[in-house]
Amino acid sequence: MPDVSEYTPRSVYMLEPHAAHAIAESGYIPIEAIVERVYGKPYSSLRGCQRDDEHIGNDSVKLYELASDEDYLEALGDLDDAEMYLGRDSRTGEGVLKTGMTELYYWLSIRVADENTPATVEANPPPTQDLENAVFEDRFFADRAFSPSLRLVLGDLIRRGELPRGDYLFRHWW
Repeated sequence: MPDVSEYTPRSVYMLEPHAAHAIAESGYIPIEAIVERVYGKPYSSLRGCQRDDEHIGNDSVKLYELASDEDYLEALGDLDDAEMYLGRDSRTGEGVLKTGMTELYYWLSIRVADENTPATVEANPPPTQDLENAVFEDRFFADRAFSPSLRLVLGDLIRRGELPRGDYLFRHWW
């Protein structure tokens, strides 16, 4: 048959945000548990997906394509980019940029208050506020203020050898 495109098989890995439900037999990768083990901090994968697509809801499916060299290297380049857009300042009308650290290290610098460390920022800071080393009252507000893109975190985990190269389907449900 001429003009028939050749079939190329693809591996798609399933990401499960609820680590308790991700077991070897189900074929799901517990992204929350892997991220917490690697970075030492809980990660809100839904917030990360919403950073990639702000309209993604709780019952959602999103495909992250990182099988090709181009997609994978683009994700790593975006993660390592030393310039982050924090939003538009309504007073000046200009965009606010954060330079000098990656999205990952910016996120890791944000903490939650404990008995030794009091909160240093309000629950709902303006989007343009620089939150480097900010301490929030609880994890919900810290996650909402800034969670790095799930695509970028996947790229970093692949680079660290924690995940195989491939495409990832994130399925979030409550």
